[in-house]
Amino acid sequence: MPWYSPERSAKNFRVEPKLIVWGASGHARVVADIVRLNGTYTIAGFLDDVAPERAGEAFEGSRILGGREQLDESRGAGVTHLIVAFGDCESRLAAGRFAAQRGWLLGTAVHPSAVIAASARIGAGSVVAANAVLNPGVTTGESVIVNTGATVDHDCTLGDAVHLSPGACLAGRVRVGDCAWIGIGAVVADGSAIGRGTWIGAGAAVIDDIPERVVAYGVPARVIRSRP
Repeated sequence: MPWYSPERSAKNFRVEPKLIVWGASGHARVVADIVRLNGTYTIAGFLDDVAPERAGEAFEGSRILGGREQLDESRGAGVTHLIVAFGDCESRLAAGRFAAQRGWLLGTAVHPSAVIAASARIGAGSVVAANAVLNPGVTTGESVIVNTGATVDHDCTLGDAVHLSPGACLAGRVRVGDCAWIGIGAVVADGSAIGRGTWIGAGAAVIDDIPERVVAYGVPARVIRSRP
């Protein structure tokens, strides 16, 4: 897996590779802002599968090209990189893998204000937003979102397409399964494990392991129901 390196910046590129942002709503705006602040890519446009009638619409200093049917045409026009920028974890992972199978490189966007330890490893297609912290020994999978002000302490492991919402805090040695979603302001105690596809509600305090594909919230967090 290609890892993000904090030493890699705009000055390392003679020509900025072109990038498409797959998504055209709130999170896509955040991603576009991070990309432009970094200067590592030129945004060639946005994709929107939800509202095909938006094709050609101006959006965040560029335009909406259409839906996924534009992937092959854009590759032919010399666009090489793509970031999937929507919040649904399973859909984001599937879209990234679909694009990769068609020859796209998954870009990575890390806000300049984020604090990334030298030993942290960030998977391709991931987004780390403003004021987030990834401490030593952290490893993420592909297409992960570490949102605004979220903190991930030492030796945590985040699976593919995990989403840490703004202000979420993971203590050390936490393990989060693929496609899990941690709500805004939730906290997870040291050494806990959160199962694949599980949702942790806003403001929850996770003090023990939470199984796969459930919804859990509260203080302390308790399993409320299962997910399909």
